[in-house]
Amino acid sequence: MRPYYLRLNANGYYVVSFTNKETGTRTNYKSTHTKNYDEALQLAMTWYTSGAPAKQKRKPDYDSAFDFENLLNRLTFDEAKTLYEKLCAKFRFEGASVQTVAPTPVVEAAPVVEEPAPKKKVVVVHKKNALADSGLLPEDVAQKVYEPLNPDCTIKLCEFLRNFWTPEKSEYIQNKRAHKKSIGDYHCKEMRGMVDRYWVPFFGEEFTVGELSEQYLEDFLQELANFRGLKGATINHARTCGATGLKWLKNKGVIRSNPMANVEAFSKSDATARGIPSEKEIKQLYELDWDNEVMYLAFNLSAFSGLRPGEISGLQVRDIDFDNDLITIRHSWHRTGFLKSTKTNLVRKVPVAHNIIIRLLAQAQRCPIASDESFVFWSKANDYKPFLPQYYDDGFFDALHKIGVSEEERKERNIDFYSLRHFCATYLANMTDMRNVQAILGHTTPAMTKHYADHMTDEHFNSIREIFEQSRMNILAA
Repeated sequence: MRPYYLRLNANGYYVVSFTNKETGTRTNYKSTHTKNYDEALQLAMTWYTSGAPAKQKRKPDYDSAFDFENLLNRLTFDEAKTLYEKLCAKFRFEGASVQTVAPTPVVEAAPVVEEPAPKKKVVVVHKKNALADSGLLPEDVAQKVYEPLNPDCTIKLCEFLRNFWTPEKSEYIQNKRAHKKSIGDYHCKEMRGMVDRYWVPFFGEEFTVGELSEQYLEDFLQELANFRGLKGATINHARTCGATGLKWLKNKGVIRSNPMANVEAFSKSDATARGIPSEKEIKQLYELDWDNEVMYLAFNLSAFSGLRPGEISGLQVRDIDFDNDLITIRHSWHRTGFLKSTKTNLVRKVPVAHNIIIRLLAQAQRCPIASDESFVFWSKANDYKPFLPQYYDDGFFDALHKIGVSEEERKERNIDFYSLRHFCATYLANMTDMRNVQAILGHTTPAMTKHYADHMTDEHFNSIREIFEQSRMNILAA
């Protein structure tokens, strides 16, 4: 049983709760009035041994001036008359009698009613002549391609999709969860965002499921590609948002034909190749004075041990081998909020520097519910869950900015937190056998490892340049 528990409150201050040795119950949390963990820990130990100071009640300030102006403004005529009579009776005032007629009321000007700001108008861009304008088909033939596939269905398309991705309203999601198939709240929120960002501006709020045709959906996806300039992966997410709901309607017999059935997904070949930081930048990041212990540890695990962001979040106390300076990668925390197996379903061991092992255990012990199965990177919002994998991106971007990499440069080079894993693969590939790299990174095939390690840093080019220059000098000398 732990004697006391430390945690951060909503304002960023450490608060402490003590355990009663006899009953096992815990006291209410008391603030240490500090945001420094070491100071809070020392104060908690002092309170534990000598007792916490009693909370002092604040004495009322009787010397402060009475707010007569506020009182006068609140009194009605009848209340003022009663008050005057009571004051005269108590303090034996002598003076003029109180008027029996109420003073002429002050007529206040009518309040100015501000008209509400006009709602943002949704521009609906769907039309029935996109195919005809291409000249591929005559206009009368092209119009037939847009004919509704399920004219009897009057369900409003975007309203249905929002409800479909709302767990409290969706029979689909509730059924999946009942069968132990994970559909997280974060994923549902992401899908509802897709409806508002992409589906509504194209179809509007009044467009019905029954009006849909395959050509409408083809035009919609082309709109996202040609005019929105979205990448293939994002377009496919928007497609999945609607395709899942329409397939469910078809399976339930609500519609006869699924208009999305033959609409192809986009290729992801347009994705920008991920860049990696240079060795100089990694050195600067390592020596940086990180103000976030979680980000510092996550950076080390990714850059020098090759862990995926989800594997960092899924790390539990039982996975840390203090004696051998190893961590075992068993799980990954999905970005939508649940624990799953690793990407390749493999369990692997990874060596970690001893000082990082110590700091990982210290980070884990700060959790109020610390145990063998608690998470090392526990979230302050919920002790039972870790940070979401996407949390590390923001902290990493801040760190890059501190070492002189601007946001514009970062985007141009396409560097994110996952780039650290690519750097680790590249560096290891130049230091050891590819099979060792494959084992450390948890890849199932050498080809995947080669894909991760297939980067040339500036340091590699400089090294090769020196070799070429030395070869040239040798040839000239000969």
